[in-house]
Amino acid sequence: MVSLAVGEQQVLRIKCRSRRGMSADLQVLDLSIGGAMVEARGWTGEAGDRVLITLPGLSAQPAELVWREDGRAGLAFEQPLHETVFDRFAGMLRAG
Repeated sequence: MVSLAVGEQQVLRIKCRSRRGMSADLQVLDLSIGGAMVEARGWTGEAGDRVLITLPGLSAQPAELVWREDGRAGLAFEQPLHETVFDRFAGMLRAG
């Protein structure tokens, strides 16, 4: 899983795997040090689910699906992203 260039727009994707064995590659719509909002259409995760998330180039880390509405979902990271890592990914989102 990597970020992909679509036209001239960067698309950041996050791999999300649940304890039930379900896995999805989701587009990141917004990112903070403590979590992410993702495009969740077609994903079967439910609020309260514990998941493992993987951002490009990083190892998997635990997170919780805290809300889901209108085809979007909010993930809260168990451990906040390091500021340097956040800056790298946030720059990718701003470039798009």
